[in-house]
Amino acid sequence: MQTNALNDSVFIYETEHFQKTIVKPNKASFFFDFTQISLDILNYKDLKKSNFYQETAKYHVVIILGLLFLIFVIIYKCYSSKNEINKDLALKQEKINDQSISLKKLLLDKEWLLKELHHRVKNNLQVVISLLNTQSAYLENKDALLAIQDSQNRMFAMSLIHQKLYQNDNLSTIDMHWYIPELVSYLKSVFDADHKIAFLLDIDHVDLDVAQAMPLGLILNEAIINALKYAYPETHKGEVKILLKEKQDNLYQLIISDNGVGVPDFELKNRNSLGMNLMYGLSNQIEGSFEVESKNGLSITLNFKKNGIKS
Repeated sequence: MQTNALNDSVFIYETEHFQKTIVKPNKASFFFDFTQISLDILNYKDLKKSNFYQETAKYHVVIILGLLFLIFVIIYKCYSSKNEINKDLALKQEKINDQSISLKKLLLDKEWLLKELHHRVKNNLQVVISLLNTQSAYLENKDALLAIQDSQNRMFAMSLIHQKLYQNDNLSTIDMHWYIPELVSYLKSVFDADHKIAFLLDIDHVDLDVAQAMPLGLILNEAIINALKYAYPETHKGEVKILLKEKQDNLYQLIISDNGVGVPDFELKNRNSLGMNLMYGLSNQIEGSFEVESKNGLSITLNFKKNGIKS
């Protein structure tokens, strides 16, 4: 009985001792552990998020570097292409400059040849005029002398055109505003008509090519000589009017008129004189309309169209 009581006492003691030795959970420790776990979770999320941002940043950097490289390649290609184009343009411009220099040289040579040609034609006509003048010294027939003199005057009218052509920069046209007064001045000196006949000129600046200037000059020569020789008796003074105007677009009118004795109608109709036939023929040559009227003197009217002149 005593032994069992002792054993029971020992069992109760050990049981109470065991219960005391059991470790009870520490609230602070438990809370700390939970907070630590929360912090670890948060740190993991931040780390994961940080890694995501880093990967995204690397991806963006790679894309930006790729774009920059692509832009650089494009700029380089454009630069290279531009240099090639500039080189080609420079070569082409150099060829164009060389061709331009060659063309200018050819043009200058052509102008020099044309000037030389007009100069020689003018000199040859002057030689013929001199020969005719020499020949007239051996003639006694009055009609023959007049014929030679008329031929000399016609040749001068032609040589005057060639003279101006080689003196001017423009080798293709003649300004009639200059030509007509020069021709009138020459013919007045030949016939010594400075004090007898007054010339009234109204001339526009009309540029004609040689194909029209030559016939027009010969028509003027014949008309002026006719007025100087036949319009006025020796005791009379008179005036000759010469008008050259543009009436319409590219249509011109030349009028040579005097207030002299005129010409009988039958002579105008028959056209027996060489001068009158020559004027009609030359007017047809430039496709103009030629009219002669004898009323209070003689009036010659020529209407013609100017040739198109290529610049």
